Amino acid sequence: MVLWPIIAYMGAQGYTGAIAIAALLGLVYVRVRTIRVYAIALVACVAWIVAAQFWAPETQALLAGDILQGSFSMEMPGIRFGLTALAGIGVIVATAAVTARSSRSSLGVVVGVALVQFAVVVGTALFTPQILQLLAPFSDPVLEMPQNLIRNANAFALLLPFLLAWIWHRTSNDYWRIGALAIGLISFAAFVQTGTQTGMTGMVLMLICMTIVKLWPKNGFRIIFSSLAVYVTLAPLLLGWGVAQLRSFGVPLPQSFFSRTYSWELVREKISESPFIGHGLEASYSWTDTYGDHPEWLADAVARYNQDVAFAWEGYLIVPGHPHNMPLQLWAETGMVGASLGAIFLFFLGWRLRPPQDWSPVTRSAAAGLIGVCVAVSSFAYSMWNEAFWASAVLATAVILLQARHDGEAQPSLEGET
Repeated sequence: MVLWPIIAYMGAQGYTGAIAIAALLGLVYVRVRTIRVYAIALVACVAWIVAAQFWAPETQALLAGDILQGSFSMEMPGIRFGLTALAGIGVIVATAAVTARSSRSSLGVVVGVALVQFAVVVGTALFTPQILQLLAPFSDPVLEMPQNLIRNANAFALLLPFLLAWIWHRTSNDYWRIGALAIGLISFAAFVQTGTQTGMTGMVLMLICMTIVKLWPKNGFRIIFSSLAVYVTLAPLLLGWGVAQLRSFGVPLPQSFFSRTYSWELVREKISESPFIGHGLEASYSWTDTYGDHPEWLADAVARYNQDVAFAWEGYLIVPGHPHNMPLQLWAETGMVGASLGAIFLFFLGWRLRPPQDWSPVTRSAAAGLIGVCVAVSSFAYSMWNEAFWASAVLATAVILLQARHDGEAQPSLEGET
């Protein structure tokens, strides 16, 4: 966790290695005695995802490059995702086995790391041009570094629920709560300043999920995870058709979100071509339709925005690499089978978790908030097969579980089972 801000600032790709190291160190603590239904659903979902690699339009080699030259990589996304999932399970189970009422020092380090990254995100918002100029010799200031700064903000958003919950519930002193409010408001302002829409949406969903577990202390997690299961199940309808209705009603949309609505509509059409098993992993990279291939969509885009840049819309990819929505991508590339297994996992996980009222205020608030942030990131940011995001999400989950162990919770509900 000490390296969290550095990894985030350099593009967040190093979280995969971090979770691998954590999993190896935690192997000594893993003692699985019981396997639950949600774990079976998770394993089945991951297995299907790995299998979907083999009917993709372009099946890549398992390994590529030369380790001595620093170009070694694992090319098959399904295998990378599967190994990340395996490492993530190991980290979570090992964390659940930590001795109760311990880890105060570790949690203090995590809070310190989160505060450091908070300062970095705020500094980035205030001095973006200067930072881009300073790092220009090492990273492209137009294409690469701005993306890294946004990834850094998204990574911070994953730690933010724990940081806010830890400060808010640390004591009953109003000064601590004022500090938590200040950090939250400043973070939101930093996301606005840097244009990190995922971070802004994540904070809104974070507060919504925190409110749910507060209003429904017995069934809060069940409500959240059941809703997520419905979201995954109905993603093609909700996004491919439902969101498109916003355009037909003439609702003013930001240009980036407007383009997403057509992207999701095209993905819905692709889903209908192979609804059961999907097109295979990363098939969306082969969908090279542009707005010029869809005259009605092009006319709509030009009419809504500056007509002087019609040429830019004409050649713009409708699906720029991937749908930027994980549930929809899961449907498109693994079909109904993959989406159903994912939804089943979410449903049973929500019903297996202890009620929020059985967790400490810090733990339940942080856990609910993290779910909200993850929903935002998975809905608008990365590819479903971005193992670095999943690794960072698992590490953030492990932090909250470590807090639960510090509070004497999580046993026997999680320890010794998967």
